[in-house]
Amino acid sequence: MKRKGQLFGIFLLLLLVFTIGLKGTFDGYYGFYYDKDDYEKPLAYELSNTIVELGPVSLFTAYTGFDTGYGFFAPNVASDFVLLFELRDARGNILEERIMPEFKSKEGIVRYTSVFNMFMDKVVSSKKKNDSQYHEYLDVVLKQIAKSVLKENHKAAKCTAKLYLYDYPTLDRYKRGEKTDNLILVSQIK
Repeated sequence: MKRKGQLFGIFLLLLLVFTIGLKGTFDGYYGFYYDKDDYEKPLAYELSNTIVELGPVSLFTAYTGFDTGYGFFAPNVASDFVLLFELRDARGNILEERIMPEFKSKEGIVRYTSVFNMFMDKVVSSKKKNDSQYHEYLDVVLKQIAKSVLKENHKAAKCTAKLYLYDYPTLDRYKRGEKTDNLILVSQIK
């Protein structure tokens, strides 16, 4: 009897994890592709939403952290980079500084921010033979992004792209009063 109770508890917990994951997947998909709630929600979504909103389930997920989603525990490397574009006119005067090109869709923003994962290879050194070729490839990617930003401003004659990496203070530095983060220049393309 005790073993059956344990198996039932494990099954219930796994069912809850699956249900929360299913609801999160639907929320992410419909939240990304639809601006308003004018879409017809599938039965699986309605059922998972009903289960998650039950009083005991809601209380359990809030206290255990199940409702935060598993992405909360993953490292978010892409947000550690800043790509700054400096647009200048023919005389060298700064016209504009921005951190992102203009996009026409949400997919474009997602693809753009996923590029930062590639730039992590510029920071992490490895012993591969083709590292220099890959670094050149990353510079070409950076240059192409800068060219597209340059095309967006017709008054600009030159665009400089600067790739920075955040340097967050360590716990020891934070305890000593250093509470601001610094930017480390990783690459610069003109």
